[in-house]
Amino acid sequence: KALLDTGTYPKGVKVDDDEMNNIRLRRHKLHPKWNYTINNK
Repeated sequence: KALLDTGTYPKGVKVDDDEMNNIRLRRHKLHPKWNYTINNK
């Protein structure tokens, strides 16, 4: 079930390529670029 996160977050935070490559995404069959689940490590 989806929930609205009303928190505030800093702008302009950069994530380097190594960090992005370590995120475990499970892409869905329908529109995998848009639909994915982030898994725990």
